[in-house]
Amino acid sequence: MTPTTTNRKQLLNDLLDELTSHSPADMLRYMRRWPSGPLSLVHLQVLTVLETDGPVPMGTLAESLDVSQASTTGIVDRMEQRGLVERRRDDEDRRVVRVALTEDGTRLLAGVAAGRRERLGILLQELSDEELDGFLRGSRALRAARLRLAPKWAAPETRPTDEASR
Repeated sequence: MTPTTTNRKQLLNDLLDELTSHSPADMLRYMRRWPSGPLSLVHLQVLTVLETDGPVPMGTLAESLDVSQASTTGIVDRMEQRGLVERRRDDEDRRVVRVALTEDGTRLLAGVAAGRRERLGILLQELSDEELDGFLRGSRALRAARLRLAPKWAAPETRPTDEASR
């Protein structure tokens, strides 16, 4: 192995350590203190699916969550009680029940995004101009790499592996 290869592997390892140092427990603690009441990861996942895909049938939502339709019914019941989602009959097939975001659900997602942006802004204020410039260039390069690999990773048979990081 050449010194360049060794340095690159160490650099990649150090970057991976930095990028994965955020604790999921920290995120859960924050979500429990959300102004509109505790927000579970499952609820956030439901909101994200609905924001991405629009109103979806209960069965499709259950598949997206990888839970039974009965479990999905309970999840949606609780979210409906909080005013985050609503059930709607399908216009073409009245037997199909679709789950949709409400205005409150949309506002909650916007609030999550705004809160995240605000906290990131506070963190970025702590960096020097030189650090900010380097971080911006690195972030743009990472996004470009993600966009290049997105079509490949979208196919189930080509999930990211350790090989992809070499």
